[in-house]
Amino acid sequence: IKKCSYCDFLSFGGIPEEEQAAYFRALNREIALNGLIYGKKYYVDTIFIGGGTPTLAEARLIMVMLDCIKDSFAISPDVEFSMESNPGTLTRHKLDAYHRGGINRLSIGAQSLDNRLLRGLGRIHTAEEFLDGYRLARDCGFENINIDLMFAIPGQTMEIWSKTLKEAKALDPEHISFYSLQIEEDTPFWFMARNGTIHEADEELDREMYHYAVDKLESWGFRHYEISNGAKDGFPCRHNLKYWSMEEYLGLGLGAHSFLEGDRKSVV
Repeated sequence: IKKCSYCDFLSFGGIPEEEQAAYFRALNREIALNGLIYGKKYYVDTIFIGGGTPTLAEARLIMVMLDCIKDSFAISPDVEFSMESNPGTLTRHKLDAYHRGGINRLSIGAQSLDNRLLRGLGRIHTAEEFLDGYRLARDCGFENINIDLMFAIPGQTMEIWSKTLKEAKALDPEHISFYSLQIEEDTPFWFMARNGTIHEADEELDREMYHYAVDKLESWGFRHYEISNGAKDGFPCRHNLKYWSMEEYLGLGLGAHSFLEGDRKSVV
């Protein structure tokens, strides 16, 4: 719908539906082409639909893409099939379709459960909409849910961060990710920081929030792995672990990265 004020990732706001549909048609052709090249060489045990807000697209576009993936590659019966989502775009219709299509792990970008901070970040959703989306996902059958959270947000205190973690834990997700806000050059936040409209959290507070999250999540049964992730037993993100263990992966779509047959490549 629109880029968040801190976002430096490859994503675009305000893209009309006909352009989204054209992108998916091109993506499906890319999936099919790569299936011809790699489909018989590899057995796919993790899939990750990420970046931007894939849940903005109409459900039918996602469903056609899922069918294209299944038709093009050999998929393991116990595949971990993840999808990132923005709470402001989740509906029962979409979630039902994703679950029927085989997506079995949902990552919901809450970022904060404080509405003032969400407005400051430029998020399109409220804390209440996140809670509604989370409960909808459970109702639709998702048994592996990650909640994305952010700390070191301008104006965020340890009290707010502690409250956010407790509220997230109370929902009983399988996985919680916690990322330190980085202010990247040429984002709205970067210009706001330069002119004094916002003030970055100091490094000591940033580190205090990080270590507090690690310790709290561990005490609640979320094993700390990688740098910014906590998972219950049996629920670390298998796909993300591939990046850390130097396993091969194929990236498809604009901005995707791959590591296959000893070569790294990116599409920009």
